[in-house]
Amino acid sequence: MKYVFFLLICFSLIGWIHDHDGYIPDTETSITASLGQAFDIKVGQEATISSQQLSLKFLSVSEDSRCPQGTNCIWEGNGKVNIQLTSQGQTSDTVELNTAMSLPSEATYLSYKISLLDLQPYPLAGSSIQQSQYIATVSVSTGT
Repeated sequence: MKYVFFLLICFSLIGWIHDHDGYIPDTETSITASLGQAFDIKVGQEATISSQQLSLKFLSVSEDSRCPQGTNCIWEGNGKVNIQLTSQGQTSDTVELNTAMSLPSEATYLSYKISLLDLQPYPLAGSSIQQSQYIATVSVSTGT
């Protein structure tokens, strides 16, 4: 009887993980970052650079045409992220940053430069990526 109960629990957990694509929501919606240091940010998270009274929010990935692993492509594709920047007492601005070398991976906001360094996970052939799974590696520095 113990074994039947154990198996029922295991199958229930496997079914729950499958229904949720293995994604367990992160309760941390705000992170603290440092000027000039690379950091990871998830879709929906807001990063604050307190020394600069600057915040940025990773809004979404509006395009992901990167060549999936396990396939051959004739172009590199692109991952395009949308990030909202806000500085205390200033108007917010939303910038688009890209992973493709031929498109801008940096943008300016006031006297800040934001750079997209990486976008994960990388696409796999035959699978899709949910918005909640994306993690961008970015850095913010001063100067244009």
